Amino acid sequence: MFHHKCPHPYHQTKRQRLIERNTLVVVIAGLTLLFIAGRFSVKSSEEYQTENKRLSRSIEEVSAVNKELIKRQDFADNSRQIDLQATKESRHSLTKLHSELSEVKELLAFYQRVVAPEALREGLYINSFDLEQDGENGSYRYRLVVAQGTSQRRALKGTYALSVTGRLKGKDKVLSLKEMSKSSTHLTTFLFRYYEILSGDISLPDGFVPAYIKVKINASTKKRKVVEQQWAWSELV
Repeated sequence: MFHHKCPHPYHQTKRQRLIERNTLVVVIAGLTLLFIAGRFSVKSSEEYQTENKRLSRSIEEVSAVNKELIKRQDFADNSRQIDLQATKESRHSLTKLHSELSEVKELLAFYQRVVAPEALREGLYINSFDLEQDGENGSYRYRLVVAQGTSQRRALKGTYALSVTGRLKGKDKVLSLKEMSKSSTHLTTFLFRYYEILSGDISLPDGFVPAYIKVKINASTKKRKVVEQQWAWSELV
């Protein structure tokens, strides 16, 4: 069935007005929806910006706390290192002072022996002779202290000799200081007013069994007699 369209101008104008009115309503409704949606969008954007600012402030606060904790940790680490270094230096100083104190005590004991009334003698004499192993097999270090009576006013010079008697490969053997000395330029001279400490290193050959060690002192002045003294090796080492 076909609808009849009225060709009359009045009816066409009424229909056009109805269409235009409905179109206007649709447009107004669309614009209203767009406005409402825009309001919600603006509100969401503002909330996002506010949240973003809040998070930024939180990050700044956490970063500041983190920096402060790092500073405290660095300070604690530096303090610990300083304490360890101070402790190490204190131990080193104490060890050095202990060594110096031992040397002073040893020197004081030597002076007491030298100036003791029973040690006062006339002329040249051997005050002491010490021998100790120097770590290596057959290596030793000696210390010879020679002195003269306190009544002597002039300096005394001369030479000394050292020898070790023992057995090597089943035969008697006497080793001179030159044969035992580790240094090719070892000096055996002395010059002193009251006393002098003479020291050096010696090395015994492999298989040598020492029995005695002898020290001989020769003064350059003819009036001074030769001084000799001998010790059993077992008494010194």
